[in-house]
Amino acid sequence: MNTTRRALCLLAAGAAVALQAAAAQTAPRLPAVVVWDFDNQTVAALSAVPRNQADWLQRTLSESLVSALLQTPGQTVVDRLRLQEVLAEQKLASGSLADENTRLRLGRIAGAERMVFGGFFVVGDAVQVNVRVVDTGSSRVLFSEEQTAPLAEVMQQQPALAARVAQALGGRGAALADHPAAVWQAHDRALALADAGQLDEAVAALQQLLQARPGFEPAERLLGAVLQKMARR
Repeated sequence: MNTTRRALCLLAAGAAVALQAAAAQTAPRLPAVVVWDFDNQTVAALSAVPRNQADWLQRTLSESLVSALLQTPGQTVVDRLRLQEVLAEQKLASGSLADENTRLRLGRIAGAERMVFGGFFVVGDAVQVNVRVVDTGSSRVLFSEEQTAPLAEVMQQQPALAARVAQALGGRGAALADHPAAVWQAHDRALALADAGQLDEAVAALQQLLQARPGFEPAERLLGAVLQKMARR
C-alpha cells in the first residue's frame, strides 16, 4: 500500500475515533467492556455442518456485537488489538484464554469493568448462540441470553441480541445494518490475518472488502486499527 493511501486511511480512522469521542462526551459513561471471541462448542456427532464451516462465527459474532456496542452512546469497548498487547505484556500464550479467570484478569488489566463471554453450538443445521455479561470485579453474571437460528440466518438474528446486551450494560441498542454471511466471512479472513500479525495482507484484504462493500463499519474500524498499529512499528 502506498504512503499516500495509508495516510488517507489513517486520517479517516482518526476522524472516526474523534466522532466517537465527541458522542461519548454527550452521554453518560457506561462501564467499559471487553467482548471475547465466541467459543465453538459444537459436538460433531450432533451437527450436520462440518466444524470448519462454522468456525468463522467465533470472531464474527464477537465483531458484530462490538459494532453494536460502539454505536451505543457512552459505551467504551476495549479494542481486540489492545487485548493482544496485554496478552503479550503478561507473557501469556493465547491458549491460556481458555481459562475464564485468566480472561477476567486480562480484562481488568485492560481497563474493562464488564466482560462479554459467548459461545455457540450447531445441532443439525441450526446454531444456538449463548452470551453472558460478567462483572470483572466480582465475577458475577449480570445478564445471560440465548437464541437459535438456522446457520444461514444466524447473523440476521444478531442485532436483536446485541440490543439486549447493550441494555444489560446500561445503554440502548443501535439498529445495525444487515450484511450477508459472505461479507462477514470475508471480514473474518481479514481479521484472522490481523490476529496472525500479517498486517500488510490484512490491509489488502480489508481494502478489497471495502471496495465491494463500501461503508461496512467493522472493516473500516479494523482497517484503522491495523494501520495505526503499522504506524507504531
